[in-house]
Amino acid sequence: MRKIAVILLTLCLLICIVPVKADVQEQDFSVTNGCNTIEGQVPFLGSQKLFENGNAFILYEANTDTLMYADNADEQLPPASLVKIMTALIAVEKGKLDDAVTVKEKVLATLDPDAVRAQPKLAADEVLTVEDLLHCMMVAAANDAAVVLADHIMGDQKAFVAEMNRYAEELGCKNTNFTNVHGLHDKEQYTSARDAARILAKAIKNERFCDIFFAKKYVVPASNKNESRLLVTQNYLMNKDIVVIHYDERVKGSRTGTTTDGTTNIATYAEVEDMQLISVVLGSASAYDEKTGRVKVFGGYGETQQLLDLGFTDHKAGQLIYENQILKQIPISGGSSDVTIATKEARSSVIPAGVGREQLEFRYVNEVPLSLPVKEGQRVSTLQIWCNNICIAQTEIFAMNSVIAADQIFSVEDNSSGNLSVFFGVVLKILGVILVIGLLAVAILYLRRLNEIAKQKRQHRRNSRNRRRSR
Repeated sequence: MRKIAVILLTLCLLICIVPVKADVQEQDFSVTNGCNTIEGQVPFLGSQKLFENGNAFILYEANTDTLMYADNADEQLPPASLVKIMTALIAVEKGKLDDAVTVKEKVLATLDPDAVRAQPKLAADEVLTVEDLLHCMMVAAANDAAVVLADHIMGDQKAFVAEMNRYAEELGCKNTNFTNVHGLHDKEQYTSARDAARILAKAIKNERFCDIFFAKKYVVPASNKNESRLLVTQNYLMNKDIVVIHYDERVKGSRTGTTTDGTTNIATYAEVEDMQLISVVLGSASAYDEKTGRVKVFGGYGETQQLLDLGFTDHKAGQLIYENQILKQIPISGGSSDVTIATKEARSSVIPAGVGREQLEFRYVNEVPLSLPVKEGQRVSTLQIWCNNICIAQTEIFAMNSVIAADQIFSVEDNSSGNLSVFFGVVLKILGVILVIGLLAVAILYLRRLNEIAKQKRQHRRNSRNRRRSR
């Protein structure tokens, strides 16, 4: 009987603790415009045409994922040496900086004879480190270093290019196709300002990449084939000894490229306090004095500085919503309590320097009508934060607590299958609890009865012994 009681108790406990779930269909509640993230189509500062000299422009704040300005950001255009940003990113992620690399003659032979090379040029059988080659490629724009790196990292250039395209797709690039690792012209190779910003935004999260991308000078030690090489950047934004008017202390790293039509591409990363701006200018032309032939306008540099001025001036980056921040409580008719709603993720953005939190507009969109029961973690709506008629951030809102009907145990007003299943689940649990209590009571009475029988037997034995002694 004891074994039977234990089995019954176990079954009842299982009935009480097994949850009863109603079927819930997953829905996609995403807001398709992306607010003003890198995917957004409504930039924080608009998309009106600000520059005549150039084909495409974008300004992006990487720290808060804020698209600040965009003009023709998705047109497919020749990337030129901006390709080297992706090449360097893959090389630092997959290679070891101190690995020794032997230059192969057959790899050098894949380059056009007129391609820019390290000075002095890389020689067959020369041994350098991955770090040395990366600096040759990024500081001195050496195409020979690019092909040698690709061959070392992936075994051949074709495999490396395949990895570049796979990585670009993973980053969400929709208008990019790589055909080589250095950026020399190929009609099948293209990118867009938005995609170039995506790639650079990913790259600057890698400290080893930044060490190389930010370098203004670098000394390649003497090798078995050449004396030491002094590399000095020719990027005017980073070298104040070339064109003083374009030197910019805000710029930490920048990559330029020249297309076959003579226009300039520039992808730049700059910092001021908490703001991290990425600017991309594609297809900006230089202008020359007709009499002297001297350059009057250096294509892309002035536009880059104007973009950075546009972003840094009178703007600040800050957190708007914190993780698990409680927003408000929503009463539900007939509910056992109010529903407390909150965010799960933090959100930040760029806002004008003079704008306070009280001047921002909070909109709840894609709301889900709440009906009993409400489950903890259930999505309630999407919160959008607006500034000057622009959506600057959005996040999903969830219920922090569960709520059931106050009288749900005794009545069922909603005959839907979901509510019925919850109702019967509650009833089963209550019956299980009653059964457990009843079995416990029976067990207690049974044990008491056993104790009484044992006492009677002991008393009977004592009486028997006393009778024998009296004889």
